[in-house]
Amino acid sequence: MRHDAETAAAVMREAGLEPLEPYPGTAFPWKSRCTRCGSIVSPRLGSLTGQSRRPACKRCADRANGEAQRHDEDLAVAEMREHGFEPQEPYRGVKYPWRCLCHGCGTITSPTFGSILAGQSGCRRCADLRAGAARREDPERAAASMREAGLEPLEPYGTTMTPWRCRCTTCGRTSTPTLAKIRSGRGCKYCARFGFDRAAPARVYVVTHAQHGAVKIGVAGALQRNDRIAQHRRLGWTLFYENHVPTGDDALAVEQTILRRLRAAGHGVFLTAVQMPNGWTETFDAARVTAAQLRDAIREHQPTPAPPEPLTLF
Repeated sequence: MRHDAETAAAVMREAGLEPLEPYPGTAFPWKSRCTRCGSIVSPRLGSLTGQSRRPACKRCADRANGEAQRHDEDLAVAEMREHGFEPQEPYRGVKYPWRCLCHGCGTITSPTFGSILAGQSGCRRCADLRAGAARREDPERAAASMREAGLEPLEPYGTTMTPWRCRCTTCGRTSTPTLAKIRSGRGCKYCARFGFDRAAPARVYVVTHAQHGAVKIGVAGALQRNDRIAQHRRLGWTLFYENHVPTGDDALAVEQTILRRLRAAGHGVFLTAVQMPNGWTETFDAARVTAAQLRDAIREHQPTPAPPEPLTLF
């Protein structure tokens, strides 16, 4: 594989390169000038003596590769129209974004011609619409799922994550569960056998924590033995006040009304989830909101008892 200097220079000139320094050997870079584009390159002679037809100059090689991949503009435009796109600017090449009007949705999109040739959709909006249509739940099947869970829909179906007003066929109460929750095993919140029973008697309570300097309002069932208040005691909280109300819905209404009023007045959440694992969002700074103030607010929002039903004489 050893070459003399003259033979090596002849090989370089045949490849379109003019040597700019003495021959260093087949395995070493040889500084040369490309006679086609004028670029300075340093190929090894050994790379030019094989069977490869690739230009020795990288710039010329890249240009040749681009020309090999370049499509005729008329053919490219025809291909885009066949896929539902009307080009809005001249064609530049397969890898450049090409501004086009999508005939499917009427929006302007910029796919590359290469992505269209590769089988991609080319329009993000159309792709999203197709994906949404594929995921859309049939309203009749959605209603059937609710009825299987004992809930009768009272309004048209929206989406799986949209609250859906329904009437429980067991207790007759109205609630707004989502289809996703029902399919995950949930049911009527009033008929639930676990958690906070919103139809049963309940309490609105106030607890304090001396070490944290905090006060908290909350709700708990009136008939539960292992209730929230007992959990708070184990974490150092002390019961200050509790008020019994007819149902869990009444308790939640009182609690949420007081929370909204205090938040609007600028009293933010006082403790973190680390300090108060269960119920930290209902805590306040005891120096700004006292337990007595929460007690008075609960008394102020005491639910009005329903009037007694008239007696029927037989």
